[in-house]
Amino acid sequence: MGERNGRAEEAERLVGEHYADVLRYCRRHAPAGLAEDAAQETFLRFVRARSRYRERGRARAYLVTIARNVCADMARDRASSWADLPEALPGGGDPGEADDRRDLASALARLPRAQREALELRYGEGLTVGEVGAALGMSRFAAARALSSALDALRADLDVSTDEWGGTR
Repeated sequence: MGERNGRAEEAERLVGEHYADVLRYCRRHAPAGLAEDAAQETFLRFVRARSRYRERGRARAYLVTIARNVCADMARDRASSWADLPEALPGGGDPGEADDRRDLASALARLPRAQREALELRYGEGLTVGEVGAALGMSRFAAARALSSALDALRADLDVSTDEWGGTR
């Protein structure tokens, strides 16, 4: 009975610590209207596989990997494709700042999906390069290369965009 209570407490702690991160990820990647279901399914899968999970890193990285698979499964089931980033990002600020955000969103949307997702996991979710590789099913080296290529492409794209509108570098 003590081991079962310990596992339940551990699962409850993980939900409390990571639910917001998993839900945020699912809102970006699950088919429309299914983010909450995807987050719940992520934690159910984690609890079911908990006996096979060995604490080799942060639980959050493992949960994001599960969430990625859940969202992909849901998208396949619905015969949907992954959604591109919106043309405009939410938020206030001055009009120039809004233009900068639209430029960045457009540049991100033009990246290949794998590069865009690697950037999101690294900078949006705060995963290490090794954890990004594990989440995407690639080596740490391949993840580092994808991140580097994505950042280079963004720099080049945003420099071109600035020049086209008469701005200075």
